[in-house]
Amino acid sequence: LGCDGSQRSMSLSLRDLSEIKALKKPPPPIRMLMEVCCMLFNIQPVKLVDEKSTQGRLRLDYWEPARRYLLSDPFFLHKLRTYDDQLSLVQRAKIRRHFKDAEFTAERIRNCSKAAHELYVWVEKLIQVQRQQVHGRGAPSIASPGQCSAGQVA
Repeated sequence: LGCDGSQRSMSLSLRDLSEIKALKKPPPPIRMLMEVCCMLFNIQPVKLVDEKSTQGRLRLDYWEPARRYLLSDPFFLHKLRTYDDQLSLVQRAKIRRHFKDAEFTAERIRNCSKAAHELYVWVEKLIQVQRQQVHGRGAPSIASPGQCSAGQVA
C-alpha cells in the first residue's frame, strides 16, 4: 500500500490493535482475519476441544495465539509495515480459501470492527502483491516505513 495518495493508505494504530485484542469472543470474520495474520507470520494454532463435537474432537484455534503473539506485540505495526516474506504455496492456498469464504469480506469485517477492517485491507493488498510477484507481473512494492507517517501501515 502506498502512502503517496495513489492508493488508499492505511492508518492502523496500536489503539486499533488494542480494540481487536479486547474482543473476548470475536465474530467469525475477525477470527478468520487473525487466522490469516497468524499464517502470514507463521504463528501456530492451539488445539482446543471443539464444544460442538460430541466425540470430544479437537479444533485448531488461532485467536489466543493471535492475541498473545501478534496483537500484544509492540512491534506488530512495524512488522506489518516491513513485511516482505514470500508465502509458500501451502500458505497461499490456505489464505486464498479464506478470501473465497462468504463470511470473509471487507463489508462483513467492517460491520464487526473498523479497526479490523483496516487490517483486512492491508492483508488483502499484501496477498494481491504476493500473487503478482508469483506470476511475474512486476508487482508494486509495499511502501517502506520511511514513506509513511508513524501511525500508518503500508
